[in-house]
Amino acid sequence: MSLWSKVFASTALCAFLTLAGTAGAQTVGTVTGQVTNQAGQPLPGVQIHIEGTTIGTLTNDSGRYALVTVPPGARRVIAIFLGFSTVTLEVTVTADQATTANFELSQTAIALDAVVVTATGEQRKRELGTTVGTVQASAVMEVAPITNAFDLLQARIPGVQVMNPGGAIGSGSRIRIRGSNSISLSNEPIIYVDGIRIESGHGFDFGTGGQDAGRLNDINPEDIESIEVIKGPAAATLYGTQAANGVIRITTKKGQPGPARWTFWAEGGAVEDPHTYPDNWRAEDSSGGRCRLDKQASGGCTVANLFNYTVLEDDDLSPFGTGWRQQYGVNVTGGTERVNYYISGEWEEEVGPYELKPFYAASLQDAGFSLDGTTKHPQRVNRLNFRVNLTAQVMENAILSLRTAYVDSRLSTTGNDNNSFGVLPSGYFGGAKEPAAGTDDGAYGFQSPDQLFRRDMIQEVDRFMTAANFTWSPLNWLDVRATAGVDWTQRQDVSHIPRNLVFVSGASLGERSSDFTRIYQHTLDVGATATYDLTPEIRTRTAVGVQLLKNFMHGNDAYGEDIVTGSKSLASAAASYSVNEGTTEFRTFGLYVEEQFSYLDRLFLTGAVRMDDNTAFGKDFDAVIYPKLSASYLISEESWFPDIGFLDQFRIRTAWGMSGVQPSSTAAIRTLSAIAITDPGGASVSGVTIGGIGNVELKPEKSTEIEGGFDADLLGGRLGLEATYYHKKTKDALISRELPPSYGASANRWENLASVKNSGFEASLSFIPVDNDFMFWDFTLAGSVNDNEVVELGEGVEPIGSTLRHVPGFPIGGRWDKPILGYNDDNGDGVIGVDELVIGDTAVYVGQGLPQREVSLTSSITLGNRVRIYGLLDYRGDFITYNNTERFRCRFSVCRALMDPSSSHYDQARAVAQGYHGSQTIYGWLEDGDFVKLREVSVSFFLPSQWANMIQVSRATLTVTGRNLFTWTDYTGVDPEVNMAGSSDNFGTDDFLTQPPLRYFSARLTINF
Repeated sequence: MSLWSKVFASTALCAFLTLAGTAGAQTVGTVTGQVTNQAGQPLPGVQIHIEGTTIGTLTNDSGRYALVTVPPGARRVIAIFLGFSTVTLEVTVTADQATTANFELSQTAIALDAVVVTATGEQRKRELGTTVGTVQASAVMEVAPITNAFDLLQARIPGVQVMNPGGAIGSGSRIRIRGSNSISLSNEPIIYVDGIRIESGHGFDFGTGGQDAGRLNDINPEDIESIEVIKGPAAATLYGTQAANGVIRITTKKGQPGPARWTFWAEGGAVEDPHTYPDNWRAEDSSGGRCRLDKQASGGCTVANLFNYTVLEDDDLSPFGTGWRQQYGVNVTGGTERVNYYISGEWEEEVGPYELKPFYAASLQDAGFSLDGTTKHPQRVNRLNFRVNLTAQVMENAILSLRTAYVDSRLSTTGNDNNSFGVLPSGYFGGAKEPAAGTDDGAYGFQSPDQLFRRDMIQEVDRFMTAANFTWSPLNWLDVRATAGVDWTQRQDVSHIPRNLVFVSGASLGERSSDFTRIYQHTLDVGATATYDLTPEIRTRTAVGVQLLKNFMHGNDAYGEDIVTGSKSLASAAASYSVNEGTTEFRTFGLYVEEQFSYLDRLFLTGAVRMDDNTAFGKDFDAVIYPKLSASYLISEESWFPDIGFLDQFRIRTAWGMSGVQPSSTAAIRTLSAIAITDPGGASVSGVTIGGIGNVELKPEKSTEIEGGFDADLLGGRLGLEATYYHKKTKDALISRELPPSYGASANRWENLASVKNSGFEASLSFIPVDNDFMFWDFTLAGSVNDNEVVELGEGVEPIGSTLRHVPGFPIGGRWDKPILGYNDDNGDGVIGVDELVIGDTAVYVGQGLPQREVSLTSSITLGNRVRIYGLLDYRGDFITYNNTERFRCRFSVCRALMDPSSSHYDQARAVAQGYHGSQTIYGWLEDGDFVKLREVSVSFFLPSQWANMIQVSRATLTVTGRNLFTWTDYTGVDPEVNMAGSSDNFGTDDFLTQPPLRYFSARLTINF
């Protein structure tokens, strides 16, 4: 950790303890009570606050709360909980006494008074002209225990797509919010945790293929209170540069006053690969030579024997077995009326389904190798999480909180995707004949598991996140807030191939790489909000703020070959040394002001502007301005609005705003590259060339969005409907323009030339059809449609790419190829020959690589407060998956379509097309990727309260869960969701020798004391 980070952390802790200690007795009162549902059951996690103040808390597991340091007098106490109606009670607070306010909340399908966190502080949803997606994490974890933060978001918010690119343990997921905006830059959203910006990138520094680690996995889902998704520029304006792709705000749990309340959990389960892998095929003539169908069609051979087999489905030799996961954790919350705490710790281990079978284990032991756990099960992650969240009422009108987390993670993985060291590639290109008993002759195409599993591919991560939040209300109309924090990540990636393990290229002599990376994300955010009643009907809210962000990354890597036998040190490498070192840094400085006028707490008009300067901008480009306007109107509260019996609340909203994405940190500047040259005397000396020409006028990509929609609460809160339309256009999108050779510099330069648009519709319907003492049933149907188009690439810029292209008038990252115009078995021999196939001369548009449509259905049924059943269905549609795995297998003559006469004529046609019409003829392998997945199913059993009391616990729950249970699709590959380039890829869905998503079964016991 840097000296700056250590100083910040220690200073913040000292300040916290000092201020907490100075909090003396005040002439104030206390408000206490309990919150229950209509059945009298306690509701934990309910937001309780005093209107017009910063005083607030959450209810504990028993539904109880305590508000301290409440000024005497008439006060309005408000209870807000997602999925329940908002209730306000008026109480009279007396100095040095406790006042009781108990709440009974009824469930509702939509909650307009729910509080969300915005760039200017907390606001109610009714005030916002934009839609904000919200996930109440604790509620999701209760019905379906989640293993990572990506799963908390998946299929729960319309317009937010979380895509699993593969099944490697610890890998990340791609997140897209309202489509893709940029051709050249990342389309991932930015992420805040407790008000500080965090590192959310992906990647390894060694060749695993595309399935890379996701840093969002470092955050323990158990510690998350809520997640809010700000979907587009209209809502994200005040987050400034880099926010055009959306913002995800994660808020962790905070302490609750009272005696210590403990929660323990333990989870165990199985991890398996449920997929069926295709056989390798071989057709032979009478002499035993290979006889492909196309060769038979031309009279070159006659098929005498047909074989099919795959080692991937052989129980004795397959690399697949059953993995497992285990997880144990504890948290405790409590404290005094002035200082409270939330402390948690968790350890988890997840082991993938790759398993060294006894046949290979015995051969290794016979050769003198010792087997450890990683050799037997190479895909695994061990992660330790700690968190301490402290909150103190340091003065009557001020709250200070310090939220700190530490993560220690070790991830071991295997080669995947386009990788000759991968298990799946070795199986996909193995033999078509079952080996003799007790052997694996010809079963694997490259390396067998005993070779592959002895390669070390390890990532070790230490991560420290700390945020200090201070809120102060010096006047009854003024709130001041400040957030400062750092996210520090230290990562080491190691790849090691022992000597004489494999015989591919130079790897037979052994090779090792060791890469070390440190990343710092610093955040400083200070703002003030003034609220004033201009008249009894009109209130004004003015917010101003300043934000400073700093991102610093430093890394070095070393590589060597010819490793001494038995060594795992680069110092023993005798050849091919290489060492690199690099530093990346950028800063953003932003100022903003926002003004809101409200009329009778039902009509809200908001205007705002943010100004940003960033070190990645060109030196001749001034600061960028991002404006915003929005309106929200709870029209049903007007006296003239018709009395519609089934309609309780109706709100219309609209917003217009702008945000941006910065260029890379070095794109605007001229860079130099070092080279070795020979002087006239023949001596070797150092020299430099121009690495990048830079662009002094480079500016951020800017996205402008308008959105509008409505929210309706019907049938007494049992039916809720939200609908939103948006139109978003990105201008000044970066393109790498080719430069004339006469420039004498780099061949390309980044320029702001292109534009892209996204438009779409989002909707969700929540319904509670049954709500009585015996049964509670609710479901939510949500979905979205996105239309994406490249508007222009810039004057003189030709369409970019080949089979994956950016073409004006078509979606970004569209799929293009020469079509198969026709095929027919003209001679009636049952085989499609090359002369019976017609291929087009011009590439045509086939479809786009990311889903345009998505629909999810979530439902839960609770029976008698004893059993709850929950499920989640997820549909993705209107996109193309490139089945490059099977195409490549055909290219290497192991696919069925080139060997088996009973295979379909279409499969034969596409196989022949790629073999005889160029390696880039992939039209037939661009398949519809539409699918429906049963993502989650769980059954929870609640211990009756009288039984719980007998064993002196307040609550006990057993939940049995299955994840990724079934997939329905017409895609002919293994899984339509996979992507060989992993989660960092912008546009494609390419299935190329990729490990598909895994299936999980788990049982979890949670006990509250």
